[in-house]
Amino acid sequence: MYLYLYDASLKARQYERVVSNLETQMTDLGIAGKIVRLSSLLSPKQIITEELRRTKELKTVVIVGDDTVFTKIIQQVADLPVTFGWVPVGPKTDLAERFGLPYGAACAHVLSRRRVMNLDVVACNQFYFLDFCHIPLTALSMCIDNTISITGAAEKMECFIWNVPPSNRGQLPPGYTPSPFDRQLEIVLQPVARKTIFSSKMAPPSIFPFKEIRLKLEKPVAVEIDGNILKERQMTIKLLDVPLKLIVSRQGASASD
Repeated sequence: MYLYLYDASLKARQYERVVSNLETQMTDLGIAGKIVRLSSLLSPKQIITEELRRTKELKTVVIVGDDTVFTKIIQQVADLPVTFGWVPVGPKTDLAERFGLPYGAACAHVLSRRRVMNLDVVACNQFYFLDFCHIPLTALSMCIDNTISITGAAEKMECFIWNVPPSNRGQLPPGYTPSPFDRQLEIVLQPVARKTIFSSKMAPPSIFPFKEIRLKLEKPVAVEIDGNILKERQMTIKLLDVPLKLIVSRQGASASD
């Protein structure tokens, strides 16, 4: 059984044709199911949990919406025992494109082929994220997998954790490509530029693999996680023990392998 969660914004007239074409494709491909239009009255987790309680036939939950909608829902439901699909519809679909998912009705074919991969999900304190974490320039100390301790109190540095490779690969250190399917995370430490009289030179970044990392920052800073801003001073970032099962296209999966 398929359960489709439609973002509330899809009621807008501009999406009528896209949604109609999608539902036609779903019917033609034999993957039609129950449609729930999201609202502020019930959380996605409540909806899925109730359906799981009501019927044992629910196997797949498909989120219909853009990047913001998908990541926001996954932050709430990543620990539920179902396979997730995603039909990108809306103004912002960069993350969906990086998974190789086509827009709107064309994505119904991806769902019907049902290529499922285990997607890494990351917990940052009580917050889940799929895409990236950015810690702005600050002095910090960290403990990696309870074995390696690094202190940079005298030197400020910028930190990046990419789970999914960014659209602009130029953001990544040379030779480094993260994967959301490898059950491994890496933190990239970029020390502050070293300035001379004539120029400013960036120190080479350092990359440390980890499954859990604890960070203490010099002071609370605005940490960006999947486009959300959190004010944090102490952070525990770790890979969830159980990956999220996600239906992906062959193109998106091979690009990330």
